[in-house]
Amino acid sequence: MNLGQLDMSDNKHPIQLDQVLFTRSVVIALPDHKPSDLARISLGPENSIDVTAVDGQDGKYQVSMSSKLNINGDSVYPYIIDMECIGVFSVDTKLSPEEAIRGVTITGNSVLYGAIREAVAWLTGRQPFGPLMLGLSVLRPSQPDLPKN
Repeated sequence: MNLGQLDMSDNKHPIQLDQVLFTRSVVIALPDHKPSDLARISLGPENSIDVTAVDGQDGKYQVSMSSKLNINGDSVYPYIIDMECIGVFSVDTKLSPEEAIRGVTITGNSVLYGAIREAVAWLTGRQPFGPLMLGLSVLRPSQPDLPKN
């Protein structure tokens, strides 16, 4: 079934968030950090997202997202950030598996990265160098596997 063909008369979105939880929350203030103009250059986090269907539960999907920033501890930047967040989503079973995965990937990215951004801002707001606001997370298509010669 196509997303455009869903009966939206009950105004219920076909993808519902059931639960969000953090499995890793690491924020380390670097004591050798010296504020400079170089640190103002936007260092974007490395984000990864994984979507899997929950075995034995039709229409249930788990999304895991991690965001890492300055993992090597470069003191030009004030913090090391390593966060991982998991979301469980219920999907209308009228959607095809492909549509469900696509929708959950897009929705999961928005919801989980939003939760990570909020947590990082809150945690760093109580650190010596003040709050760090992460930028946007943009999904990019993965590269298809190339045939091996």
